[in-house]
Amino acid sequence: MQMTVLGTKVFGRNNLQFMQHPKPAACTLSPTEVLVRVLYSDLNPVDHHKLNMQADGAAVPDHRSPFVVGFGGCGVVEAVAADKADDAAKSLLNARVVFLADPSRDGSYAEYVVCDRRVVAPVPAGGAIASHEAAAIPVAGCTALESLEKAGLAISSAEAPRPIAGEGRRLLIVGAAGGVGSWATQLARSNYPQLDIVGTASSPESSAWCEAMGCTSTIGHAEVESLGGGRDGSVDHILCLSEPTPKLFASLAEVLRPYGKIVLVVSGEGIKSLDLSFVFFKCGTVSTETVFTSMRDGYRLDQAGQLDTILSLLDEGRAKAPISKGWEDERSGWKVANERGGYIDAVGSGHSRGKLVMKISS
Repeated sequence: MQMTVLGTKVFGRNNLQFMQHPKPAACTLSPTEVLVRVLYSDLNPVDHHKLNMQADGAAVPDHRSPFVVGFGGCGVVEAVAADKADDAAKSLLNARVVFLADPSRDGSYAEYVVCDRRVVAPVPAGGAIASHEAAAIPVAGCTALESLEKAGLAISSAEAPRPIAGEGRRLLIVGAAGGVGSWATQLARSNYPQLDIVGTASSPESSAWCEAMGCTSTIGHAEVESLGGGRDGSVDHILCLSEPTPKLFASLAEVLRPYGKIVLVVSGEGIKSLDLSFVFFKCGTVSTETVFTSMRDGYRLDQAGQLDTILSLLDEGRAKAPISKGWEDERSGWKVANERGGYIDAVGSGHSRGKLVMKISS
């Protein structure tokens, strides 16, 4: 049987086209795999990065042709591995779920995608979470949750008081208006109501968005040191969602408090020449975050729990999906989204606020 995918046989964003591709058969699934009929695909800058990782027009390797990106979304589990499926996979059959897609396989710009059930979580029944809202969770939401944990702000859906109440502590999010920044603000605010959250933003509109998400205040991208630096610093937790150029990283090191934590979510050339001397002097911690590392190396596959935590916070009304203000369901269909200037281009521009998702099927 065939399915429709939005893919390409040569690299480059403008080479995406709709084509037919074999639909994965249930008999080919491993015991921990499920076949998901995709309702909405998550849209992320990494989609553009992968499409442009080689020169425009360069042929996609035969074993990945057509190249189908998309690394998360919401759908319905249509099949498991028949009699060899494990119990956890069987329990997901016919459930509406959110999922992370394996970057080494065909992605979610497709009618169907194969996922490991350890990166799949069922959407709570009751209808409080719409499918397009759920689809906005996987890549950006899990990245935000993992980043906050590395920054010393563990996120839970439990109502119990957090280990750190947040009072007197400050979180700085560099690039707070984007998808990861918006999720990080929502998640941090849901667990640490007294936390001072400062976001950097590039325009009055972005500042307003960040504050609507839960930021206490915003500053310009070049104004980090205005928070107060030196030996004592002024920031306990830092998420850097922009390329850490030497100038930007020096500002982060300046404002970091002793024993503070910096998490770098974007690499780029700047990461090769970072000066850690001031961070070292403050006994600071610098971590990196790539949400697919665990999936690639098999070190751990427990992101279903992270997805479930975020779903629970949404279901309880303690957080909300940061869907971009201008997003419209009728404009999100994948044929319209793929047109020039559509949602796929918008998310690749780097200027969209919040999250955009793309409708694959009903």
